[in-house]
Amino acid sequence: MADFLQYGYVVLWAALAALTFFIGRKQGLIGYLLSVFFVFMAVWYGLRAFGGLPVFEGVPGYIFRGSLILFLLVIVYIWWRSRKTDATSKTEDQNE
Repeated sequence: MADFLQYGYVVLWAALAALTFFIGRKQGLIGYLLSVFFVFMAVWYGLRAFGGLPVFEGVPGYIFRGSLILFLLVIVYIWWRSRKTDATSKTEDQNE
């Protein structure tokens, strides 16, 4: 049963990557970045499921966690910047 779930996670991450890629056309940069994140997750889980590599233990585990933190920080920064530019454009429109 555990092997089936590992393969299921790979399929789940790959499906989310494809979905966010197509939705990313409307969302812009943040949609494409989320798609890249899901591709990263699919590859990482695929290395464990198909390659049998211990990617969540030791140094690869730290690399995985660091990558997750980096993706999180970049996505939050892009979201925050887009909200800030939207807010300033709305106030400029109201002032006119």
